[in-house]
Amino acid sequence: MRTSLALLATATLSPFATALKVLSSTGDSAFAFALANATYYSPATAVASGCFGNTGSCTTPDLLPLTVLATNATTITAEALAAVVSMYASIDDVWSEAFLENGALFLANSANATLDSSAASWMNSYGIKYLLVTERLDVSGYNSSSTTVIHVPSSWDLQPGPYTFSFDPAGNAAICQAYALHRDNYEAFLFGVTAVPNTTAYAPVGLFIPSYQDAWIPVPSRLYSLGDSRPLAGIRVALKDIYDLEGVQTGGGSRSYAEVYPVANATAVSMQKMLDLGVVIVGKTKTSQFAHGADPYQFIDIHYPWNPRGDGYLTAASSSSGSAAAIAGYDWIDMSIGSDTRGSVRKPAALVGSYGIRPTWQSMNLTGVIPLATEMDTAGFFVRDPELFLTVAGLWYEGSAVPVNTSFTSLPSTVLYPVDYFPLNNSAAQAVFDTFLDTLEEEFGMTRRTINISATLSAAQSLSPGITNATSFQLSSNRLAEYVSYHEVGIPLIEAWNATFPGAGYPPLDPNPRAAFARSMNLTEEDYEDAMSIKNEFRDYFLANILRPDPETCSESIMILDMGTGGLPSYREQALNARAGATSLTVTQVPGGGPSVPSNYLASTAGCPEVGIPIGQVAYDSFISLQEEYIPINVDMVAAPGCDGMLLEIVRRLTELGVAKEVKTGRTAF
Repeated sequence: MRTSLALLATATLSPFATALKVLSSTGDSAFAFALANATYYSPATAVASGCFGNTGSCTTPDLLPLTVLATNATTITAEALAAVVSMYASIDDVWSEAFLENGALFLANSANATLDSSAASWMNSYGIKYLLVTERLDVSGYNSSSTTVIHVPSSWDLQPGPYTFSFDPAGNAAICQAYALHRDNYEAFLFGVTAVPNTTAYAPVGLFIPSYQDAWIPVPSRLYSLGDSRPLAGIRVALKDIYDLEGVQTGGGSRSYAEVYPVANATAVSMQKMLDLGVVIVGKTKTSQFAHGADPYQFIDIHYPWNPRGDGYLTAASSSSGSAAAIAGYDWIDMSIGSDTRGSVRKPAALVGSYGIRPTWQSMNLTGVIPLATEMDTAGFFVRDPELFLTVAGLWYEGSAVPVNTSFTSLPSTVLYPVDYFPLNNSAAQAVFDTFLDTLEEEFGMTRRTINISATLSAAQSLSPGITNATSFQLSSNRLAEYVSYHEVGIPLIEAWNATFPGAGYPPLDPNPRAAFARSMNLTEEDYEDAMSIKNEFRDYFLANILRPDPETCSESIMILDMGTGGLPSYREQALNARAGATSLTVTQVPGGGPSVPSNYLASTAGCPEVGIPIGQVAYDSFISLQEEYIPINVDMVAAPGCDGMLLEIVRRLTELGVAKEVKTGRTAF
């Protein structure tokens, strides 16, 4: 049987509730549906509609699952169709053969072709109701009493994969993409998003599970990117909610902020670069407010994410905790985006056991990103796979305003071992570090050199007291962040809040930014300049005396650090961290070692690159599950500014040696 869209008004159409069951609607022509015990989402905007591509919706009474199947065969046989279906099933985790069963099929042939008569029995085996074809496909030899052939415009050039097909007796038809819906049971996300077809914008997805209020996150088919030659095509990304994404609200972890500002009308420059490389965004992840550091129990506006590792009650640090929890918890995303000012990628990466990077400062344009401390802010990311880590880092920071791949002819021969922070409080974790150091010595020919950074700084008579005194140094660094955040974020927010809600008073904020803004009210520009002078003085001394640049190795040495908790559990509940066997997140130095510059401040203040590598896991006795659990162990490597490429080369060689390897999602990293 052969017909066209315009003739559907004369056809007798039966409802199709058995294969595609609508579960809920968002009120904007989008809906969720069930198919073969899985849940999917159909967005409001069609990728193809009507007879001539006019705008349509997917909410007409007749709905079918549809598969766009692409083939280069000039004679399309049952065997050719079966081969493509087998290939689709092997590479995708969204599409399944359920989209064929009692559904519709769009044959997207790239060249003029003929449909072989053997295809009829193949389609009948799936109970395919409608076959959509363009004029490039000759169906004159096709005959099936159970399948209606519909000729669609050649402009309907759709990517392979799963869709929904809707039409009405008047001949109005629409095809929408179908996303797999995954429950965010770790509460890493604020909400999911989908790309709006034929635009540069995204749209939020307002679907939640009523019993738990967990968000449903829409995940696009990998088949949509089959013909995309861009290097990161189809890579699924979770995005920290301090980055603007066109069409989506930026909240920065604050209900007040989201209340008074409109949705973003442009995507952050750094994320647009990612999109241009081919990635797809699946949702916005949680952050501590405005990226200020905060403990789990200080998250008031939004609920703190759950760290998937161990007993599920471990901290994932902040402020990129949502992105870290997502990459450690869900195999349906490939990468998550964070930011690092004083450790907001490095610490979460260490606590969930993923790869993470703080690049050289100023390596990325941060326009469209909520600032914390512009003199230290960087854009970083998390992944589970070292190969992807190397690929993304090599592409995202390419063309940087500052060098990130300074040339080197050999690797450093020295690895700095700061005794301020080693040995770790957990001997099993220390053993993991020792094994890694052995690898650097045996495989890379590096020599371990101990150094006490705090003692070195304290003894440097040329340095100001703002550096030689560890407490003063931390306060100065805090001042940099607080001043910028207050003037760039706080003051505009307060003004917008008062303009929107006259007489409402001060906007509600979480404890840390509220306290930081209160302190900043009394800071002058001179105070800020003094803090900048201390930062720059530290940077100059650090790069002249500790991590010196080198013309042959880029960095004369590398330094290893622990950005985690020394292998001891640190819980999301404050009281548990006071018990024997647990620790506060910030306690990583040797007990009784005296005041020490926090290890995460070193790279931040000196503008250095730092990469985190998961290298093992150690057991602990859980106060929650009352059984033995495992906590991941990461090692961080720091080098002189611009030596990102050299650090990545070490990661590449560690990958070849099998030291750096892919980590799993869930309770254990390995």
